[in-house]
Amino acid sequence: MRLADQIIEGLAVPVIAVDADLRVLAMNSLAKQAFSEMGQDFHFDDFLKRVRGLRALLQNVIENAEPAKIKVKSKAGFRSDYSITLKNIGMLDNAVSPVVMMTFEDRSLFNDLKTMRTGFVANVSHEIRSPLTAISGFVETLQGPAIEDVEIRERFLGMMAKEVKRMTNLVSDLLSLSQVEAKERHALKHSIDLRAVIEQAVQSVVPIAEKSGKTLGVEMGSDLLFVMGRHDDLMRVLINLLENAIHYSRPNGEIQLVAGVERGENMLGQDAIMISVTDDGDGIAADQIPRLTQRFYRVDKSRSRNLGGTGLGLAIVKHILVRHRGELNIESIIGKGATFTIYLPLALPVPLPVVPDEIPSLS
Repeated sequence: MRLADQIIEGLAVPVIAVDADLRVLAMNSLAKQAFSEMGQDFHFDDFLKRVRGLRALLQNVIENAEPAKIKVKSKAGFRSDYSITLKNIGMLDNAVSPVVMMTFEDRSLFNDLKTMRTGFVANVSHEIRSPLTAISGFVETLQGPAIEDVEIRERFLGMMAKEVKRMTNLVSDLLSLSQVEAKERHALKHSIDLRAVIEQAVQSVVPIAEKSGKTLGVEMGSDLLFVMGRHDDLMRVLINLLENAIHYSRPNGEIQLVAGVERGENMLGQDAIMISVTDDGDGIAADQIPRLTQRFYRVDKSRSRNLGGTGLGLAIVKHILVRHRGELNIESIIGKGATFTIYLPLALPVPLPVVPDEIPSLS
């Protein structure tokens, strides 16, 4: 292998070197993987045809020795979005003409994140604008024709309080989501008793269930063990799932929580703790299930907003489970409710230090 080939092979990005006649002199294995289709040989002429303006830009770089850049979209038939840098590096080895080095920077992740950020800001703006617009209208009415009408004033103040609570919940969930995402890659250092987490989460939602006239059944296996994690985060996961089940179950319906150790095949591919929350609601269409953990996605938007939902609950669940190396599975049949199941890796409990009954004498 020539020295030049060894150098470009060692680079961490796809690289292609061409001569003045636009013939490929060298390319590293990353370029072959990125641009060779279905295992077939790479044809640079086909590549030039796909990227509009690249041929003319290459010729200009060869003639003027000025570096240039061009962007390539995946819709042109490539696996990713690329930013290509073209640089004339002069003569190489025994080449009789200048060589242009083309380096490819994969911009797909950056572009995806940019799109997600734009969509996130748009969604947040919409979610906040709606209650603000409503409150503004109520205030305008109360300051005008309804200023002396006690009945209307009390009704509007109640509606304003509801909208303020909705915005408060939204800000709270946004802060929670931000904190969870920031800590997503932080290692978990402590094992916790999941039985205590479940019991506390259930106690927190019992008043909500009772107020709605719904019952909550809990079944925990005797073999329930420890997991690596944070107590508050996992309690938030269970509370979110239980509240969703309560809100979307039928009137006077029943919500069932089942927890235990599942040995054998599951989403984690190992022995794991399984916790499922099942409701008897209307169910969720199969095509909507993959979108449920997206930020602000709601199956029934008007119902969710009336219940005070922000559309962020399952997104928070997903990110907490990522940190805990867990998984979420959603199953539903229209008209027969839905089951949300989480899987968490087992962890051995930390043994307590052995304390002797008597302190031995040193004499």
